[in-house]
Amino acid sequence: MNKMSFINHMDMYKFSLFFVVPLFILLLIACKSNKSMSSQQAEEIFSLNTTACMGPCPVFELSLYGDQKLVFNGKENTKIKGKKEVKLDDEQFEALLGIIQTADWANLKEEYKSTMQDLPTQNFTYNNNGVVKQVSRYGGGPASISNMSDTILTFVEEQVFAN
Repeated sequence: MNKMSFINHMDMYKFSLFFVVPLFILLLIACKSNKSMSSQQAEEIFSLNTTACMGPCPVFELSLYGDQKLVFNGKENTKIKGKKEVKLDDEQFEALLGIIQTADWANLKEEYKSTMQDLPTQNFTYNNNGVVKQVSRYGGGPASISNMSDTILTFVEEQVFAN
């Protein structure tokens, strides 16, 4: 090995020692911190948002997470105004989940429409027990979801945020 070759190898060694190795370590740390951050966020198992109509239709957004966190944002015609977050106790969580699971989510269509005018739209997202479904409802649809929005709103207003 000649002297020039040896210097080039030393330069490569120094380069990898001072730049590549620390970069690799930083990447490992970044990946680990992203993994722990994502594992801390509970999965959303249900969401519902409603749109306005010409009358007093309640307009709100609701999200329920696997860690029993409920996020509610009352926009119009609800007793609860603005965004509220709460961790449900076991009884509240099971009751709300029971209301949500009355729908046969696996067999629902993605969209239900009525020819009637001035109805609110209800957008449901369900992600639980291996069933992932998005359903949009404007008027029509099976009985299992037709009044679900009102039942959920009443439960949240009277059982969760009653005080």
